[in-house]
Amino acid sequence: MPGVSLRRALALALALACHRGTALGPPYSQLPASSSPTATFQLRDGRQMPMFGLGVYVSKPGAETYDAVKWALELGYRMVDTAMIYGNERSVGEAVRDSGIPREELWVSTKLWDADHGFEQAIAACEKSLQELGVSYIDLYLIHSPNTGKLVETWDALLELRRRGLVKSIGVSNYDVKHIKALSDHGRELPVVNQIEMHPLVYQERRPVLEYCLENNILVQAYGSIFFGQTQWLEDPAVTSVTAAHPSKTPAQVLLRWGLQMGFHLIPKSTKRHRLEENMGIFDFELSAQELGTLSSMKGALGAYWNPLETPVDLGKTSADEL
Repeated sequence: MPGVSLRRALALALALACHRGTALGPPYSQLPASSSPTATFQLRDGRQMPMFGLGVYVSKPGAETYDAVKWALELGYRMVDTAMIYGNERSVGEAVRDSGIPREELWVSTKLWDADHGFEQAIAACEKSLQELGVSYIDLYLIHSPNTGKLVETWDALLELRRRGLVKSIGVSNYDVKHIKALSDHGRELPVVNQIEMHPLVYQERRPVLEYCLENNILVQAYGSIFFGQTQWLEDPAVTSVTAAHPSKTPAQVLLRWGLQMGFHLIPKSTKRHRLEENMGIFDFELSAQELGTLSSMKGALGAYWNPLETPVDLGKTSADEL
């Protein structure tokens, strides 16, 4: 089914932004002219990343993750996001290889865990992830959080991994403005992606980091887009009122469409084939500026995720002589 043009969605999001003073967004990225699971965001390094993907957080290694990735790829997904700490990289890699889809048509992302910060440790951890995934390169490699510090030193390792051709694009996750500025303040290039918890409940409090990412052409990749499946919030009047205006759509689809029109990269998780297909059904309708505003005004907490954005900055070694 052809996607709804995002040019109109852009205009709607800009209409919402006009009520927010001098803020740059929403939307918080340059939206493609049209949308579909295989449409792409252009990253600040020039590479094109599919605008919609599958997340496998808390998907059990083995059949559960393998089947989810296999089904997603059959349905038309072309991007998968995993992490070393999830313990399911091997299952992701097996499904990717068994799909029969040429490797260059797929986007595989994984993350460096907190215990592996530091230059040599990060190099070794990436090599282990490559082995687990069974691939020769990783499309997007993220630092999972700033929790264990050594931010510049660890970032230098990712730059080296890219130089060696082991990773194509590099980014961060759960970084606040101060963590990203630690890189630029020490002369390092900026990440292409910042993956953070992002949904209507935390939107208002996280607008500073969203504005910073937009200003610096860093794509915000959202997790928690459908409220971790929590019924309390899926049945909130703000969500149900917007969903009622789109009778063929579910609360999950409305929330994902909110994220899409706000300019976020989406990686919703499911291990059920019908939910994977449902999550893709967000490209044939659009939310009005009023509906975007209704959802954006929600406040609350899921209690399902951490918040490393509050972590103090620790640089680690910042010069080649120290490494």
